[in-house]
Amino acid sequence: MGSMVDKERAEPHDFDFVRRQLNTPPHWANQTLRTWSTALPQDKQPFVTRHYWTETGSVNVFRVVGTDHWDYQGKTWLQLLTDGKRMPRNLQYLDDNPSYYLEPQPRRPRIYYNTVDGLDYYVGSDGNHRTCLARFYLHEQGLSQLHDVTVSHYHVDEIAFQTWQSAQAALHAQRRPITLIPRPVQAGRDDTAGWKLDYYRLEFEWRDLDSDQDDILDRDTFLARCQELAITHAEPTASPQTTSLLHRIATFLKKV
Repeated sequence: MGSMVDKERAEPHDFDFVRRQLNTPPHWANQTLRTWSTALPQDKQPFVTRHYWTETGSVNVFRVVGTDHWDYQGKTWLQLLTDGKRMPRNLQYLDDNPSYYLEPQPRRPRIYYNTVDGLDYYVGSDGNHRTCLARFYLHEQGLSQLHDVTVSHYHVDEIAFQTWQSAQAALHAQRRPITLIPRPVQAGRDDTAGWKLDYYRLEFEWRDLDSDQDDILDRDTFLARCQELAITHAEPTASPQTTSLLHRIATFLKKV
């Protein structure tokens, strides 16, 4: 790419590549990076029923929409390109070895991506600067795929999660001393070299603090008990808030 840059004192704006992006920014350059924890918040993590991991996946970099790194969440891609902490070093490497972004090859350190739907990806524990550069550089090249990256795909049981949320809210509104705790149990694994798929079975601890009764329920039994809760306590005298929450439980259970 041929830029003449003082490597010891370089700033992003010193590189011809960056100046080109500033002069004619792509239409997505000012999109902000979302937060990974909004896609898979902590209270939803116990509801992951499958986790697929591969060390040598491929990702369309234009479907990377966010990051797990708090330094870059809320920044735009153009801001990351011009202000990233390690961007000058990565820009110099792009200048010296553009094939890094074009060809499958070992990535050291690795680039990590997370997804819950296989469509929107988030940078994981490493790879923010290189993802940013890949977007701008592959845009220039008319390409989209970055190869040999590490991908984690989490599948969430949304029905169980939303039913659990609604049941907890309904119990709280009724002031009933019952706690509902999801307890995922690993149920199996498929794997060969370089990839794995873990399976988890959902169980729930249903604890009644008044009677000191503690039941461990499988997913179907838990959903059935929530449905019974919705039917039993949906009296005409119930508050509008409680009635609404119980209605949500019943609505979600119809999808099962």
